[in-house]
Amino acid sequence: MHKIPKNFKPYLAYSASAGSGKTFALSVRYLSLLFMGESPSMILAATFTNKAAAEMRQRVVDSLRELGDPKNAAFLDAISIETGFDRSDLLKKQPDVLERFLSVRSHIVTLDSFFASILRSSSLEIDLEPDFVTKEQQHEMLEIHFLEALRREGLLASLVRLAMEIEDKRMSKIFDLMQNFYRVDPLLPEEKRMDHTVTELEKEIEVLRSAMIRALEGAGAAPRCMAQFDTDNTRQLFVKGLFERESLADHSWFAKSVNGEIERIYGELKRALSQWAEAKEALILHHLYRVYDYYKNATITNARATGVLSFDDLSYFTYRLLHESISREFLYFKIDSRFRHILLDEFQDTSTLQFLLLKPLIDEIFSGLGQSAFKSFFYVGDTKQSLYRFRGGVEELFDQVAQQYHIEIKPMDTNYRSSKNVVEQVNRWFEGTMPDYTAQKSREDAPEGYVEVVESEALIEEAVMQAKTLIGKGADINDLAFLVHTNKDGTALQEACEKEGIDTLLQTSSSLGKLPEVAALVAMVSYLFYGEEIDAQPLLERVGKHLDDVDLSWFEPTMEPLAVLDRLLRDFGCFDGDLNRLKLLEFAAGFSNISTFLEEYESSSIPVAGHTLHGAKIMTVHGSKGLEFGSVIVLDRLTRKNSDRSPLIYHYDRSLYIDAIMYRMAKREHFDNQYARIIEQRRVSEAKDHMNVLYVALTRAVNTLIVLKSPKNSTFDAVGVTPLKLGNLKIEPPVKGIGNKSETTINRRVISNYGIQETAKREEEGAEKDYHAILFGTALHYLLEMMGEFDDQSLSDGIAALRNRYGQLLGKSAVEDIRTRTDTLIHDDRFRLLLEGAEISKEQSISIDGELRQIDLLLAYEDHYLVVDYKSSEKYADKHQKQVSYYCRAIEKLTGMRAEGLILYILEDKIRYKSLK
Repeated sequence: MHKIPKNFKPYLAYSASAGSGKTFALSVRYLSLLFMGESPSMILAATFTNKAAAEMRQRVVDSLRELGDPKNAAFLDAISIETGFDRSDLLKKQPDVLERFLSVRSHIVTLDSFFASILRSSSLEIDLEPDFVTKEQQHEMLEIHFLEALRREGLLASLVRLAMEIEDKRMSKIFDLMQNFYRVDPLLPEEKRMDHTVTELEKEIEVLRSAMIRALEGAGAAPRCMAQFDTDNTRQLFVKGLFERESLADHSWFAKSVNGEIERIYGELKRALSQWAEAKEALILHHLYRVYDYYKNATITNARATGVLSFDDLSYFTYRLLHESISREFLYFKIDSRFRHILLDEFQDTSTLQFLLLKPLIDEIFSGLGQSAFKSFFYVGDTKQSLYRFRGGVEELFDQVAQQYHIEIKPMDTNYRSSKNVVEQVNRWFEGTMPDYTAQKSREDAPEGYVEVVESEALIEEAVMQAKTLIGKGADINDLAFLVHTNKDGTALQEACEKEGIDTLLQTSSSLGKLPEVAALVAMVSYLFYGEEIDAQPLLERVGKHLDDVDLSWFEPTMEPLAVLDRLLRDFGCFDGDLNRLKLLEFAAGFSNISTFLEEYESSSIPVAGHTLHGAKIMTVHGSKGLEFGSVIVLDRLTRKNSDRSPLIYHYDRSLYIDAIMYRMAKREHFDNQYARIIEQRRVSEAKDHMNVLYVALTRAVNTLIVLKSPKNSTFDAVGVTPLKLGNLKIEPPVKGIGNKSETTINRRVISNYGIQETAKREEEGAEKDYHAILFGTALHYLLEMMGEFDDQSLSDGIAALRNRYGQLLGKSAVEDIRTRTDTLIHDDRFRLLLEGAEISKEQSISIDGELRQIDLLLAYEDHYLVVDYKSSEKYADKHQKQVSYYCRAIEKLTGMRAEGLILYILEDKIRYKSLK
């Protein structure tokens, strides 16, 4: 283990402004740990998206392979500073570090996938099958199950009363309320009890109100003073502005007539009205907690029954496993003993619940202070780019964690992305308007760039015109992005672009299932399978036919979904080159039976396809986070932003648990100081969130930024955006015409037809995918990977792990079959002879053509390598041989040594060897 250098700070955070090299810093940190002798298996590197995790894994491999390349000089220098090794030492160590990274399992993952792995490893502890899948799904069936449970218990009236109490008769809003409750369920406080009922307090308030009117009359107050207290009910009185002052005499109308008795009644009224609001809140929360228990039970039951967990389910079950399971200490011990280093990306978007799940691991790292073990904690992010408060993200965590663990936060304030004019203008907009904003510096060789702000009442038309200008001057249409605030705005803009011949790629959160042309096709498949005639009507109406007019006799229930959809598209002539229908076919190709396809289609959110295969991007500001484009056109809001009307406000204590749930009521801040403070904190947070959205929108451009601003009520008013031009737009014009029409620069693909390969018997692939066979083979590979050695004790330990992970899915007989086959293998003389004198690497990762692949078993001898591939069946033998031959060529290319191949067929009654020279 290399001595920790002076420049390496074990506990460190980076505040990384837009374009400042956050990914670079994260990768340098990770690689520095590898060069300092740490195993990849001991490092948890968690990113925000699967794409980011995949990109980081590939960046690590590419950087290690090309560390000596001159283009990686900055990377090499940064690692040298972190580790204390000079450049030549690093280059000497590079082959060993690369080999160690590829030979040991690494943990570069998303937080969700990390939590899923924890949950899967011990899910049976909380009655959850380990083969669950994680994805967002529609809630219609969940809500039906929930309402049915309430009906059985006679509690539907409680749900109605809840809706009436919060003055919202829309049940969908109540479901949203309960879903939000479920999202933070482990953090919820105990239900609050009140000493007084709403009815009792309303009677007391009525007595005091009448006493106030009599006292004012007795003091000779003007009629308009008494009229202020002449209300029909408590709520009307509660929202009166006259309670915003400490004393009634502070209001000019009452100053001359107020006496001691009037002030006493005024004080009593404020106290009673404050208690009434608290009682009202307690009543609503009582009804909510009561019906929520059934909603939560329905959610848990649905997840267990379907094996499909939403991301909220994942957090809920993981928390239960780690904080409520009887063996939680053992679980944390297993996790703690694995990770000595934690690296967290996009920390500003970490939710309170996610952090609480990670906290025991972080505490374990800091508990080792002063001990010999080398441990570290590192996170990076930018609170100016925190956009996910609505999803539980809490940017305040960034500083709170640093304070709690005494971590130094270093600023990264040089922008390596954008041109000088873009960087400097962003500084002008946000300095003095965004709290604690630190101005960014441009890199020394940054181009001048161009910034323009245009004020217009016709934003879409202006956006199209600006795009035409940019494309006409030579801007690459594929490096042009429009940023909008809502998906609806994006759709309207795309329609306008299409009319003007500008190709676009609309990237929204819309689901394929919402498109009528797609839904009609799937509904027809449902009709063919289940026989409900109403499901056939959407497609028939689209093509102008009746059920009696079409021949559907070709259909068989055993057909694969892809074949059924293919036949429908051909018979009904409704393909017409639409990529969304092609995307449906791609989705259907993953299923061997219709019932599973229909079930998965209902619960899956399949992104809508772009209308072309190239073009300018149209996306929301939230969707653009983390991306960059040569030219960016940012549009103002086309409609007013919806105000936050959530009836409940959550307040978190310093331990990140919810210590108060407050019912939002107009004017309540006049009676409750705590409520007033929380509302003010919320207002400040909302204003900061708005500034963050603007910051992200205005920092995506590399060279050219064009802002389109409404003359009135602009979302950009918060940072003082006004019309301007900065720099010169210097883009060479294209060969001819608008960029997307230039035949010399754009190679367009138009899909007018498609096909699925026709095979007579399909002997290679089989008539249907054998799910059990796939699972059996996966479990066999898992056992061989888990075995520390190829001996009896390791087999026994591996079988225990196999039963926990796959036992419920496979059954006892299949597990025993795998144990028997593996036992035969490890006692096979030829296999044991292969292991003699070899350096053994299991599940060896190698990078081939830019992708990471896994070799089941790699045996290294003095003069050659042997690539071993395990198979549980001799089916698809030709495919197996091609795969292993491919791996052998890759090993020879990477190592310069000869590589041979061996397919090990671990069969029921024998071990068969297939050698490849």
